[in-house]
Amino acid sequence: MLYIYNRSLDTILKSIIKRQIPFLIGGTITGSIMAYYYGFLFTLIINSILWYVISYLVSKYYYKSKGVNDQKYLIQYGFSKIKSKK
Repeated sequence: MLYIYNRSLDTILKSIIKRQIPFLIGGTITGSIMAYYYGFLFTLIINSILWYVISYLVSKYYYKSKGVNDQKYLIQYGFSKIKSKK
């Protein structure tokens, strides 16, 4: 039973990561360019806001989800892995 549960979680996690990869790549590229011209702190704030809005709009209108469900799932998954190691 536990194996089947973990297997279904892995398939959900893989599909979420596949949807998030374009945002990670885009954020990295724009962050690198902006950091060169504007500095790290400004880039960190503006780039985070920019890609949060982009990912929210794409997931809401393209994937027809409620917005940031993928991000919430990834954060919960990360916290569960951290707690399981303690």
